[in-house]
Amino acid sequence: DFGRIKEEVQQKVTEEDQLVMEAVQMVQGHKFDVARDVAEAVLMTNPSNAAALHVNASECESRQDWGEAARFFLVGMGHNNTDSGMEHGFHTNIDMLRAHRQRFVERAENNKWDGVLTFKPRPPKQRMESLEDKPPWYRLGEHYEEIVQEGGYAGDLIDAQADADVERLEIRRVIFENNDFINNLYGYYRADMNEDWSHDRKIPGQEPHNGRETLNPEEEHMTLEGLWRILKECRIACGDVKSKLPIAVFDRVHVQGKRRIAKLTEKQSDYNVLSHDPHNRKLPIPYYDFIETLLRVSYIRCTGSLCQRFESLVNNFLREHGMKKQSERFFLDFRSGAVQAVVREPNTEPKLRKVFDYFVSTYKSSKLRTNIVGAQDLSMSLNHVLVMQEKMDMFDPSYNVKKCAEMFAKIVVDSDLLPQEHPNNANSEMIFNEYLDFLLRTARAKNTSKEATADVLHKFLHQEIIPKAARLLPGKL
Repeated sequence: DFGRIKEEVQQKVTEEDQLVMEAVQMVQGHKFDVARDVAEAVLMTNPSNAAALHVNASECESRQDWGEAARFFLVGMGHNNTDSGMEHGFHTNIDMLRAHRQRFVERAENNKWDGVLTFKPRPPKQRMESLEDKPPWYRLGEHYEEIVQEGGYAGDLIDAQADADVERLEIRRVIFENNDFINNLYGYYRADMNEDWSHDRKIPGQEPHNGRETLNPEEEHMTLEGLWRILKECRIACGDVKSKLPIAVFDRVHVQGKRRIAKLTEKQSDYNVLSHDPHNRKLPIPYYDFIETLLRVSYIRCTGSLCQRFESLVNNFLREHGMKKQSERFFLDFRSGAVQAVVREPNTEPKLRKVFDYFVSTYKSSKLRTNIVGAQDLSMSLNHVLVMQEKMDMFDPSYNVKKCAEMFAKIVVDSDLLPQEHPNNANSEMIFNEYLDFLLRTARAKNTSKEATADVLHKFLHQEIIPKAARLLPGKL
């Protein structure tokens, strides 16, 4: 019976099994090269043959190629995850790789006479680069250079980088390559335009700036309202769970710009930035103050080195979204002449400002902000707004807390707000100009008639807001 069983087993042995057994015998006889050739022939027809993979791994181990051997064992583990031999072989070869890793860094040998012998030949002196060999942005005009040069107005940002000289040259390159575009961007928002405009198309009436021109004291400057449009339309201002960057933050960045303060101090020796309203909509922004502001805005808004942040701001925000026609209803309504005439009335705007200041200053849990710029730096959080609306009895079935919070979030560009009085809302900020926009939206939410928007707003202000506020505010409104 044993002989018959042996014959049956031999008949069942396939050609593949015979080749594998031959290869295993060759490995035992240290004929690794021939064994691997046989194993490779087996793997061509059956890539999952564990014995053939083991033969290949053994051949690699004979050459101390631990990495290749580990690869074969890993392939075998993939085909058969229950084979503990494959796993053991894989870990063994990984350990061999660790054991044979290079532990020491080879250092060049020092010659003890290097510091003694004085007649050694000197290395050839490198010729200085001529101006023709340097890039065209190596030196920009004097007005740009006073911002980016060593010790310039933006020196506190540039000198903090790992390689300040390289950063400085790269910032010059970004300014040089985008000079015409930034000129047009500045002119577009200076003129308060609202139409699709090509980036390379000049703005009528815009004076060109290249850093070398003579500054015109009569030049019309962009105002803070233009900067607000850039921040919102180009999606720079934002608010979410990770960060809060409303336009109030960027107003503070601009008014504390070093070039701006230096130029104003030259004109007025006792100028103090803390004694002015940083959110004054008519605050002029000269072109080169605008350049410094962009640098500082990029440092806050983007990531990477300073030149990477600045280039990202220009390409991914300003070029991507700037100088495009805005068609949002309330944007168009608020900028219309009729609505502006209502909110800027000499008898109306000061009263609304008093209401704004009162509810900001009397809120029971006002958060003490550490980054404010003077006593006039006031901003309203959603908590302030909810308390104000409640005390003035503004909520009704057509205008509830949820709709109020949604309008506030839309204006300040903040998606992380709760429709209730909550500490999470304390970091939100709405400046006075945004508050006027908020009143316009509230008026429309409470009055859905077909009356002109300016008429609806006028009635809302003089029949609801001002009379109700007069009963709450101490003294005469």
